[in-house]
Amino acid sequence: MTMEQIDFFLMTVRCDTFLEAAENLHIAQSTLSKQIQKLESELNLPLFDRTRRQAVLTPAGELFCQEASELSRQYHQMLQKMRHFKESERQPLRVGSLPFLTQYHLTSRIRAFAHTHPEVELMLEECEENELMDGLQSGRFDLVIARDSMISPQKYHFVPLAKDRLCVMLPIDHPLAEKSSLTIADIAREPLILMHPYTSIYQLCMQLFEKADQKPHILRTARLESMISSVEVGEALSLFAGSNFALFHHPNVTAVPLRDAPPLVIGAAYPLKMKASKKPGNISAQTLKSFVFFIQNPV
Repeated sequence: MTMEQIDFFLMTVRCDTFLEAAENLHIAQSTLSKQIQKLESELNLPLFDRTRRQAVLTPAGELFCQEASELSRQYHQMLQKMRHFKESERQPLRVGSLPFLTQYHLTSRIRAFAHTHPEVELMLEECEENELMDGLQSGRFDLVIARDSMISPQKYHFVPLAKDRLCVMLPIDHPLAEKSSLTIADIAREPLILMHPYTSIYQLCMQLFEKADQKPHILRTARLESMISSVEVGEALSLFAGSNFALFHHPNVTAVPLRDAPPLVIGAAYPLKMKASKKPGNISAQTLKSFVFFIQNPV
C-alpha cells in the first residue's frame, strides 16, 4: 500500500466516477483502476461496488475511507512541515548593486539564478556608491555589483560582467555632435552638468580633466534625467556611461564616445577572505562563486 494509492482512492471517493477522478489526477482511467485493484487486493476487501455506474463505496470502503482520510491528512501535513523546515535552512545571499541592473541586462540573470537555486534565499538591494561600499565592508552585503574603479583588488575578488564606455551627451544640433569621438580638450570650454560628486562617474571625469591639465566648467551636478533635459535645451553638455543613453534615449540628444576615457568595467565583487563559520547568515564562498558564474554565463 502506498500513499499514492491512498490519494487515488480518496480522489475517486470525491468524484462521481472513475473517469472524473482520473481526469483530476491527470492519469489514464486504466492506471487509476489498476492502483485501486492493487489496494483492494492487499486489503483482500472490495472498496467500491462495481455493479453501479458511479463510484459507490462498499461498507468496507466507507470504513477504509475514514482511516485513509486521516492518514492522508497527517502525511501531507508532515510534508508541509518538512518543506517549511527546508526553507528555513535556505542559505541567505545578500547582494547589493548600483542602480544599473536593467541597462546591463542583469536583472533577468539574477532572477533566473534565484529560480534555479531554491536552496539560496537571494536578497537584492540597489543603492548608490557610498552605501554600497559601506555595506560590503560592514558585511551587510555578501557581494556587490559595481564598477571596477570602486573595488580594491587588495581586499576583494572582482569578476567582470559587462563593459561600457564614457560618452559625451550633447544636443543633436551641436557642432561637436557630428564627430565620431571626442577628447577632453574638445569639451574643456563647454559648460557641463555632471553626475553627483559621490558617483564613480563624476570621480572618473575629474581624473580625466586633471590628467589633461584642463579645468572643467561645471554648472552643477544632477541626476541623469535632469542632465538629459538640460542637454536637450542646449544649457550644457554632460558625461555619462553610454548604456544610460540607450536606456533614457531622447530624439533631440545624441552621445559621442570620449576617446580619453578607459573602459567602464562592471562586475561582481566579494571579499578575498571569507568567514569560515557555518552559522546561519554566513554565505559560503562556493555559493558566491556559483552566483557569479551563473550571471556571467547565462543559460
